[in-house]
Amino acid sequence: MEPFLFISYGLTKSGSTLAFQLTSVALEQAGFPQPRLTVPGLVVSHKINAIEHVDEVQAKQVRDELTRLGGPIVVKTHTRPDPALVAMVTQGRAKLHVVVRDPRDIALSMLDNGRRSRARGKPAFSEFVTLADTFQGLDDQLRTLSQWAALPEARVLQYDTLAFDTVTAAGDILAHLGIPGDPGRIAEEVLNHRFTQRNVARRDRHRSEMPAADSAAFLTRYADFHARYLAPAPTGASAGVASPLTQ
Repeated sequence: MEPFLFISYGLTKSGSTLAFQLTSVALEQAGFPQPRLTVPGLVVSHKINAIEHVDEVQAKQVRDELTRLGGPIVVKTHTRPDPALVAMVTQGRAKLHVVVRDPRDIALSMLDNGRRSRARGKPAFSEFVTLADTFQGLDDQLRTLSQWAALPEARVLQYDTLAFDTVTAAGDILAHLGIPGDPGRIAEEVLNHRFTQRNVARRDRHRSEMPAADSAAFLTRYADFHARYLAPAPTGASAGVASPLTQ
């Protein structure tokens, strides 16, 4: 197999770490170790190959390192695609998937993290107090998602499959990578032995936790996203007490 960079992009709180770990373990179990990349200034995490921006010099260094390693490496990102990465994808030097989730459930998870951060005096997500606070962040992320998803052969992974049918998700990832493997063995390793940032992990949280009017507002605002990435699109709004988005 020719070495390539695999880019695991996901919306915040969408199971993106789970998708990254499934990909990493699939590669490891197929005989492709996943060491920390050594390109200066590239990796922004002490634990995994998480990246943000990549310039032309770094992209060349990544290609050289992949050649030296002799196999594919997966990286995780939440950042928009830089031209250097776009070029790698269009030239066949990189592959990618994008991880999506119902924006209503992402918003609820963002609020959960906001409450925890404020209680601990931490800055991450602390600005999210009401559902309306999540709109700007979601809008920005969906613009980023659309840029990644428009790249050649980008594979879309849905949160519900990743979180609640992980073996199937592992099989999809194997097929996309083009490598052999045992989806059950991959899922077992990830779910039981790898860090995945698992939080509430409840399917369709909005049905019981989001007021109907708010759910309807989200469906209207993100109708195109639902139609494109979460088909069949949800019908109707969740039941709940009446509550404005700004409460």
